[in-house]
Amino acid sequence: MTTLTHLNWRPVILLKIVGLPFGTLGGLSLKRCYLALEGERLLYADWTLEADERAESLVCAAGWLLSTLPDRPTQLKGAGAKLIPSGTWVLPYSDSLYAIYSAASISLTRLIKRIETHPIDPHTLNTLISLSQIL
Repeated sequence: MTTLTHLNWRPVILLKIVGLPFGTLGGLSLKRCYLALEGERLLYADWTLEADERAESLVCAAGWLLSTLPDRPTQLKGAGAKLIPSGTWVLPYSDSLYAIYSAASISLTRLIKRIETHPIDPHTLNTLISLSQIL
């Protein structure tokens, strides 16, 4: 088993706006992980994988070729999507940024479920009115 602990692994947030058929937005996909470059090949390691456990058998090629690992928010575009789809934002990791997007994702999921089950309930409509006023 070849170890990859020598690589510069960066904690990141992967953020993707999920699109549904017919151009409708479906929500957020949010994931924490570690990324590193081996040559120009982008490698992906699960968030739960400790630094000393990152080896070829547990790390995946993400399907992207990059000359440098992004150190600022970057959207992956074009061909090459395998594990990380095109259109995904790679954000530098911080607990506070992850908490914001996690709360937003949970809230959007709850709202969509509420609309699905109670579309004309006064609580649903009041929530939609409040949301539309702040947006």
